Amino acid sequence: FRGTHTGHLDGLPAPTQKSMETHYVYSMHVNSEGKVDKITKVWHAAWAAAQAGWTLPQPVPDVVAAQSFFHACESGKGWVECKRFCTPDAVFDAQAEPLQGINTVQDYTEWMKSIAVVAMPGCSYELNSQSFDPKTSTAVFVGTFRGTHTGHLDGLPAPTHKSMETHYVYSMHVNSEGKVDKITKVWHSAWAAAQAGWTLTPPMPDIVAAESFFHACESGKGWVECKRFCTQDATFDAQAEPLQGINTVQDYTEWMKSIAVVAMPGCSYELNSQSFDPKTSTARVAKAGWNASVSALQMLCLMHRLSHSKASTRFRITQSG
Repeated sequence: FRGTHTGHLDGLPAPTQKSMETHYVYSMHVNSEGKVDKITKVWHAAWAAAQAGWTLPQPVPDVVAAQSFFHACESGKGWVECKRFCTPDAVFDAQAEPLQGINTVQDYTEWMKSIAVVAMPGCSYELNSQSFDPKTSTAVFVGTFRGTHTGHLDGLPAPTHKSMETHYVYSMHVNSEGKVDKITKVWHSAWAAAQAGWTLTPPMPDIVAAESFFHACESGKGWVECKRFCTQDATFDAQAEPLQGINTVQDYTEWMKSIAVVAMPGCSYELNSQSFDPKTSTARVAKAGWNASVSALQMLCLMHRLSHSKASTRFRITQSG
């Protein structure tokens, strides 16, 4: 190939008016129908570039997926778009009040989507710098987010119509397949909240899962929903006649489901108070009784069903009036 660089082309330097004469080889595979289905080119590109006066930037290895993720996440595309660049179980970590309880990249990208689309429509971001450490396979992005709080979003105060301009850093680990599998965000969320006029109440440590379990259990969601907040072998104990023989949280959540769905449909509960003891890592909740009624026949039918379940349950019924 022989040519002189006289024209402008994205990805190349400005025209150098210099010429190249470069050798190359094509290896082309032809299938049974006589069509080319694979081509390999062998070419000393650096030699040719030197002739033409080009200084070609070397791509940073493994940073492509991380950079693509950054732009998709910050523009509010959510997990649907971001998952292309991540492992399915990619983990997330941040020491920031609004992000407590968010432990997966999937949940974080959906949170960012709610901020960009719902709370601060029309927001923008700027990529200030990026780098890649090949020794640890870690990409680092420094960004600035700008937005005005005009939309209603659960977990945030009512729209303040105030703006924020907040700096942050992402540290993204990239695995051997070029996928992001871990992200740490460094962000002064309190500073950003003050700009936006938010008063953020830091959640009590370690109570998020307990509180989520409480609401799932009391609303009769059963183990399918409650297991998200528990260990698989979580134990249960109660000094209550109807609950004798129920020794696992799994069995108890199923018992509560049968009460809320079968015996007392339409029942309700109220969380009266909650507390957390960080010394013992123990959450305490207090609730009022159900706002529901049940006939003796309904309870007897329920007793019959539960007596045939894997949880051995005894009831004591007192009839008065």
